[in-house]
Amino acid sequence: MAITCCIFGLPGNILTIIVCIKALCQRKMNFERKVFDLYLAEISFLDFCLLLYWVIETLFHYLYSIKKSEYFSLMHVSAFSCFFFYMINRLFAALCSWLITCFTLIRFLNIFRPLNTIRSNIILVICLTIIFATANSYLMFTLGYDREEKSTVIENFVNDSNEITFRSSRCHIREEYSTNSLTLLLNVLVAGVLNLVLPSMLTLLVNIVIICYIKHIYNVQNFEHSPRRSDSSAGASYRSTSSTLLVISMTYTLCYVPYCIIYVLLSHFDDTNKILVYLSEISFIIRYISHSVNFYAYIFTSFRFRRDIILLFRSVFRACLCMKKQKKTKEKKPTQQIIFYHYRLSQSTATRKLPTKAPL
Repeated sequence: MAITCCIFGLPGNILTIIVCIKALCQRKMNFERKVFDLYLAEISFLDFCLLLYWVIETLFHYLYSIKKSEYFSLMHVSAFSCFFFYMINRLFAALCSWLITCFTLIRFLNIFRPLNTIRSNIILVICLTIIFATANSYLMFTLGYDREEKSTVIENFVNDSNEITFRSSRCHIREEYSTNSLTLLLNVLVAGVLNLVLPSMLTLLVNIVIICYIKHIYNVQNFEHSPRRSDSSAGASYRSTSSTLLVISMTYTLCYVPYCIIYVLLSHFDDTNKILVYLSEISFIIRYISHSVNFYAYIFTSFRFRRDIILLFRSVFRACLCMKKQKKTKEKKPTQQIIFYHYRLSQSTATRKLPTKAPL
């Protein structure tokens, strides 16, 4: 499943980042659209990092299973990687969740008061990074890294013995904190509620309000026989810009809510229920599917995004054609010079005389 998400998700997120950055560089573009593209670029970058991390983790698991690697995960490489990748995985997941939630909320509040500014976006990202880095800083004290070496002696038929050394490492919660109720409660509140559950619930509530508002716009326009042009244009623009956001946020909510429910149940039953463990694996896969389908949500819901994608492919195709033409002209020029300098007339044509004009 990781390979499927890699094939469909990573190129889509890269294309989204390229299209959004290209749109941000256009000066004559609508300012509100620029802020929308900035949010899409940030969310796609976080989706790309999370998918890439999942693919690398799956590769490590496969190499460890066939005994080609002594590390089961990226977090098992060293003590620094144990804390760093644990922290980065939580931080990026929390940022992705809260960026979608904040953008959904800001987009709804923008009806009453314009809040979409690039400065506010930068301040929001910095504040969220500081908040979640501080909230997850307790991992520096609770995480532990152990590295062991075991040597076994294998005897051959020739009464020879070979000593083989097996190295194993693990990144885990320390024993003094694994049974501590305060640490377990802090882990559930930060990793479960603050990072995942709270943004999912807020996004779901705001989406319901937005859908009700769009339905109200449709009812008003159908009730009034001669609506004002400004009202109809405002409602149409709001519906067009909110459709993409609705699909993104609803996809995120539907994929993350089952994972949050299973996570809370697992923290209560301590991996003793096999059905919950099986369901947690399925919900984990569904969670990462949400990071790979955003590109296709943009394509199916935004005409401007489809147009930008087509223009991007056209520009790349034209650049490839120009490079191919230049390469052909460079290959033809030397051959024409060789044919010109080495060309010689045959003797029959050289001795043949031109016809002279008869005298009058």
